[in-house]
Amino acid sequence: MSKMDSYMQGRTEGMEFALRLVKDKGIEELEKEIKFRQRTGISLNVTRQELNAASNKIKEMTLDTYSILSVACLCDLWGFGKKRCQQFMDKMSEGAQYLVDDLATWDDYRQAIQERLGFEIKIRWND
Repeated sequence: MSKMDSYMQGRTEGMEFALRLVKDKGIEELEKEIKFRQRTGISLNVTRQELNAASNKIKEMTLDTYSILSVACLCDLWGFGKKRCQQFMDKMSEGAQYLVDDLATWDDYRQAIQERLGFEIKIRWND
């Protein structure tokens, strides 16, 4: 397939995707989708909902493995016991739920850390 054919195919698929989205969920959802795609650069082959469903397992595994490493560090460095580690896990779970429910963003947490502790943590986004 030539470069132009591939480009036209991509445009056609994009138009078909937009039409399906507007028919199913309305013009407002298309506007949200456009903003999302501009921010993330994610392909048009999947909807945000499909992308979220496909990435949930990765998110869960990442949270689980990070939690294990965090608890191990708390025990090793500061002698945290079962009760304090459980409190930490509960707070991590609460924070994760805030992210899932769109009550907080990563930038909210990042800014709070910077304000409270005086140092900056950067997120290495996949740009």
